[in-house]
Amino acid sequence: MKIVVIGGNAAGMSFAAKYKRNQPSDEVVVIEKRDYISFGGCGLPYFAGGMFDDTERMISRSPEQAIKSGLDLRISTEVVSIDRDNKQVEVLANGQKERIDYDKVIICTGARPIVPSFGEYNPENVFTLTSQEDGLAVKAAFAEEKNQNICVIGAGFIGLEVFDAADHLNKKVIIIERASRVMSRQFGADMVSAVEQSITEAGADLRVDCSVEAIRDADAGGYEVITDKGSVFADVVVMSLGFKPNTEMFDLDKHSTGALLVNEFGQTADENIYAVGDCAVAHHIALNQSVYLPLATTANKQARMMADNLSGKDVYLEGFLGSSCLKVLDYEMACTGVTQALAEESGIEHKISVISDKNQTDYCPGQEDIKVKLIYNPTTKVILGGEIVGKKGAVSRINALAVAITAKMTTSQLGYLDFCYAPPFARTWDALNVAGNVAK
Repeated sequence: MKIVVIGGNAAGMSFAAKYKRNQPSDEVVVIEKRDYISFGGCGLPYFAGGMFDDTERMISRSPEQAIKSGLDLRISTEVVSIDRDNKQVEVLANGQKERIDYDKVIICTGARPIVPSFGEYNPENVFTLTSQEDGLAVKAAFAEEKNQNICVIGAGFIGLEVFDAADHLNKKVIIIERASRVMSRQFGADMVSAVEQSITEAGADLRVDCSVEAIRDADAGGYEVITDKGSVFADVVVMSLGFKPNTEMFDLDKHSTGALLVNEFGQTADENIYAVGDCAVAHHIALNQSVYLPLATTANKQARMMADNLSGKDVYLEGFLGSSCLKVLDYEMACTGVTQALAEESGIEHKISVISDKNQTDYCPGQEDIKVKLIYNPTTKVILGGEIVGKKGAVSRINALAVAITAKMTTSQLGYLDFCYAPPFARTWDALNVAGNVAK
């Protein structure tokens, strides 16, 4: 069998490498328009913030390694079209077009940052942060002593990580978010208030319920960022306004986001074309429906499952929970499954319980507040999702909650779950036990 993989980043290379190991005699062609592959963009804010300096540390595999493993890798090559009738992919490289036959196509084209039209301005120090090129440019801009004022547009994952990186470099940061709070898709207002307060106390200018209307070049250099609540000055602007799937060229069924619709095995409406990663939907376990989850973990796991499945192995991946986490100053923020916002948006029957507890005993150094929110079915008490925020221990606990949701455990079961205990790590009744027992 001959498989053509379109895109050589997380999903594409995860699929290609696993499938080639499974079926070494099959031909696997990987088309990548950049000159590098397997780039882990999640490390970019930390790279820009000076926490490490070598971009190669974000690349898990070089083109040479991929070719040595038996893959037919075509870098600096772009897909022009797919001829589904003749089962051919047309590509363009060095000004020359070529048609490549296929038995199966795996679309792994990812997504690109949303960049609204904010008018005309000098783009030199206005950035997004998703590619290696972005990372190098932002790092260089942050390193210039004159660039002290950083404006971050959007307070989602990347926006807050950029803030954290800029704060690490002692920059003055303005955060502009059009929603009423930071991380509004993942956390309720009651969960983020302490984090927002810590951002302000760190010296940042946090502006929520605020929309950017235009960006203009300032007379003395830098930029004037014009919002519906006044203007701010910035030397550097970083946009983090979400992603748009790279799917325009494909005449296939799509989700409202533009992501390609696929079944539980990643197959599109065309039986010979599959899609995975940030360009496709994934099945949400707790919602029991397809949603858009542009996450590296989702891309890698789904791609590996598809490679095994297409190799004839009896492998089935039930789905995902959108488990996510990030660091903001001293805070850990983590969520999994159906968040409060998603529950309300989806109209599913649910109940919410919130507890404030401690992460460990008071007589060992390191005790901090920790807040746990459970979203669960009011009739069956089956846990649907959770949000956890604290200065220590939030992320480790969300992993336990992800297991509980996947196992369709109830709040009562969570209340008596046998978590380990030692004074530096927990109390005899862990915060998750308390959350389960409080839920009615």
